[in-house]
This record gives sequence, C-alpha cells and structure tokens, in this order.
Amino acid sequence: MIDNDDLLHRVDRHFLGPTGWTFPFRIRYAAIGLGVAIFVTVFIVGRALVHVPLGFRSLAVMLVIAVVLTSKVTKYVNADRPVRSVLRAAWNDLNAPRPPKPGQTVVLRIPATVRAQRSAPVSAPIEGESFR
Repeated sequence: MIDNDDLLHRVDRHFLGPTGWTFPFRIRYAAIGLGVAIFVTVFIVGRALVHVPLGFRSLAVMLVIAVVLTSKVTKYVNADRPVRSVLRAAWNDLNAPRPPKPGQTVVLRIPATVRAQRSAPVSAPIEGESFR
C-alpha cells in the first residue's frame, strides 16, 4: 500500500470556533486571512469609488459580498493550488486573446520595414551588378 501525505493536509485545517461555542459551519484557516483581505478591498472600493455611506446596513452588505467572494475563491484554493496561482490563472484568462466574432472586421498591423540609416555611406556596385 502506498502511503501519501494527504492526511497531513487534512489535519487542523479548520477553525471550529471558540471552545464550547462551535460554529455550525467549518472555516478554513486560509479563508480567514483571505476573507479579511477581500473585505478590506470591498470596503475601500465601496467607500472610495462608489461613495457608500458608512452605516450598519452598508457594512453588512460589504461583509456579505466579502463572504460570497471568499467562498467562491476558496473553492479553487487548496494546498496544491495556492491563492497566487489561482489569481494569476484568472488574470491570464481575462487577458487572453479571443477569436473574432462572425462578421467582425479584423485589422492586421504589419510592422514597419526596417529602413537604412541616412548616415550610412552608399557603396559602389560590384562588377556585374546594377542598381534596380
């Protein structure tokens, strides 16, 4: 039988809550830090760009948005696939070139030809050759 290290990744990965007051759900330790970072990002975007007023309702909505985004991201994050590689893959997927849609005009840009420098001396033709 082959013994692998899967059990090592499963041990103590979840925060169940304070002693005697366990949560009805399990939270991965990695999701706590990621959730805080996502909440701070949502808070900054909400306050600075969207100008959301600071209040209980707006903070609750920001918290719900952060929890939903964290749960979506942590579905793809594990010990073999860290957050950095998931974010890099998402960025590459968003910036990948797409094939043109049917009927869409395609513009091809041809690079400019390399021109000789003006200061280069003009050499005389070799015997038997002529300039065209």
